[in-house]
Amino acid sequence: MDNPTLPPYKALREAIGLSQRAVERELNWNTGRLSTVERGLIPTDAERRQLLSFLNERLAAARQGGQP
Repeated sequence: MDNPTLPPYKALREAIGLSQRAVERELNWNTGRLSTVERGLIPTDAERRQLLSFLNERLAAARQGGQP
């Protein structure tokens, strides 16, 4: 179920071209954690900040045509 108050984590991740597992490895998250967040489980404040920072950095780098 989509939660309209949550940022579109999945859409951001897919726009960058990363798998859930790749993001989890980069963030040192347990396998499956990102899936639960993308499905609507509200992340902790620390997880939310970490995930949004990571995705925004990667998206900016992708738009510039490079890697972070």
